[in-house]
Amino acid sequence: MDRRLVFAVAGWVVAALAATVAGLVVIGSFGGAFRGPGGQALSAEAVRRELALPAPPVDPPTPRPSAAAAASRVVSTEGGTVVVSCTAGRAHLTSWTPAQGWRTDDVEPGPDQRAKVKFERGEAEVEVETHCEGDVPRTVVTND
Repeated sequence: MDRRLVFAVAGWVVAALAATVAGLVVIGSFGGAFRGPGGQALSAEAVRRELALPAPPVDPPTPRPSAAAAASRVVSTEGGTVVVSCTAGRAHLTSWTPAQGWRTDDVEPGPDQRAKVKFERGEAEVEVETHCEGDVPRTVVTND
């Protein structure tokens, strides 16, 4: 084997060993910065305290349904889907979506004593009308 090749390989091995030792020394010197007293790893709370970050809430607030949401009802028909609700005894169409191939015709969304929507497809009609008994929606579906 050529002497120059042997020296080149030996030089690369020595350089690799020197880089590895230098890396370990650097990591060892910084490693203490990530540990608390006595060499123990810091807890998440201790890290927050050290960084002065606010702690996350223990129990995030749980959203509560509103009274209007509790008094809602979904009505599915051949002509489409309607979400009806009652608030303070008044009927309201929260949303309405015609089924594929149907269209919305006559809409009286409320809030009022009664609320209604009509879906049409050709000669076919489906009417959804709602009124309230207290805060409970009562719905009548008429197919023509």
